[in-house]
This record gives sequence, structure tokens and C-alpha cells, in this order.
Amino acid sequence: MIIIYAHPNKEGHCGHVLQKAQEVCAARNVPYTLLDLYEMGYDPVMKPGEHYTSGHRDIGPDTAKLQELIKANDRFLIIYPTWWNGTPAILKGFFDRTFTSHFAFRYVNGIPRGLLSGKAAVITTTGGHAILEKVLLGSRSLKVVVRDTLRFCGIKAEGYMIGSATQFTEKQKRKIERIVPRALDHLLA
Repeated sequence: MIIIYAHPNKEGHCGHVLQKAQEVCAARNVPYTLLDLYEMGYDPVMKPGEHYTSGHRDIGPDTAKLQELIKANDRFLIIYPTWWNGTPAILKGFFDRTFTSHFAFRYVNGIPRGLLSGKAAVITTTGGHAILEKVLLGSRSLKVVVRDTLRFCGIKAEGYMIGSATQFTEKQKRKIERIVPRALDHLLA
């Protein structure tokens, strides 16, 4: 399993999600690789030679290693905060640079076909109330990752939102401690 963590620190809501996920994995003897994008100093900026729609297909050694790791795994846990109804730029850049045409998907007669397989659980935190995020905004951030990215590439994904994440309280910790095992149950079933 790969845990992809896209938050600049490990304190607060996302950090607690990561900690709880690591605890659940340890308790269930589930091995995982942690890709902490900020800690890795991951460069999310696509280089001109990587821009496949311009006819370029350069895959740098850093991206090739990540693609090998993704191909070798079939379970993914993605943890990130929702900022401005989307993912942090580092996670968007990770998808742009890593989930490339002919690796993650290809077009057959103009129809996209996902080339990856497996399952993903996506957990995001947001300052807005989860119900308002869902009803008023349509869970935009989750849809982009779950449906428009992962499912497009062939990965069966489920999203989980932790709302009202403006203050890290005991109530929020308990909410995280309920959601994370549920997400991992889905992922590991």
C-alpha cells in the first residue's frame, strides 16, 4: 500500500489522519510506503518535455521511480487538505507529472481507458461543514481526485471528507478516529 500525504506539516487534522492510518496499518500488519510530498521536496511543476498533449513524453528518473512504485501497488491512501475547493498544488502536480498518458490511461478510438488498477481511499479535510461542502459545492475537491483522476485512470476510489476542520479539537480527533478505520476497511477489503 502507498500512503500519499500532501500537507506541509504533520500537526492538526491531516497529521492526525496520517497518524491514525499508520496506527491502523501497524495493528493490522499492513505494510505501506509513505510518500510525504512536502518532506520529499517533490517538484510539482511539469517540465515542457513532459507535456504529452504537445507531443512530448519525457519521463524523468524521479517520475519513473514513482510510476514503478505505483505499478507495484494496488492500494492507495491519499490524505490532503481542501484548499480553495481543490487539492494543494503539490498533489495536483504529482497527478499531472506521474499519472501520464500511456502509463495511467490512454485513448482508444477517442475514448479514455484507465491503465491502472486497484483501490484508493481519499481523505480530505476542509474548513467548511461537510454537509455544506457536499450540498452547496458538490464535494468538488473529492470529485476531482476520486472520479476525475483516479477512476479515470482505472482505480476504484472512495472519498471521505472531514469537515469543520478549523480548530483541532477532541471532537475532531474522535471524528478522524472513526473515519480512518472505515476508509481503510474499504481499502483493504
